Amino acid sequence: MHATSTKQFQVKQPIEKVWAFLSDLKKVASCLPGAQITEAIDDRTYKGTITVKVGPITSQFNGEVKIERLDNQIHEIELLGKGQDPRGSGGATMKMVGKLRSLTEGRTEVTGTTEITVTGRLAQFGSRMMDDVSNHVFEQFTRSFQAKLAQENGTGSEVAFAPTPQPVNALPLVLSVTGKVIGRFFGRILGKSTSS
Repeated sequence: MHATSTKQFQVKQPIEKVWAFLSDLKKVASCLPGAQITEAIDDRTYKGTITVKVGPITSQFNGEVKIERLDNQIHEIELLGKGQDPRGSGGATMKMVGKLRSLTEGRTEVTGTTEITVTGRLAQFGSRMMDDVSNHVFEQFTRSFQAKLAQENGTGSEVAFAPTPQPVNALPLVLSVTGKVIGRFFGRILGKSTSS
């Protein structure tokens, strides 16, 4: 299963401060729910894990993320991540491009484009479900990114990295989408019965 999305958000920080944060992979990973950097192979390649929970199913992907391109002039970064479920029940590949644009009044616009390919158990939920999960994760990432960036630049201290990140919990999204499907189903039935 393959999904592509582009999202934008703004932060109340000048572009150079946002770039210093965005170009530090450990800091970016600390904002992503369920993600953890476990080892630095070199200054652009890291090993890590990401955990996703859908109801009773919890999948942990062990893999590697690499900074493919880092352009300080145009403030653009390209990441490539690959991971496998250690039990052999699936895998995931993600390509992400992050780009910054300076706005007025010391604000910065962050644009992220992701291409995700998932195989195995999580792929059975389909592209629509994964789009909903992706949107939910992006909202969590945005809030965490803004909070940690403000914390770092407000206090001058380093961002604290959680040693045991909480997994991405997609169950509420499953229930929400299931509820919508059921609602549409009964809506069609009731619509037909009232019109007959």
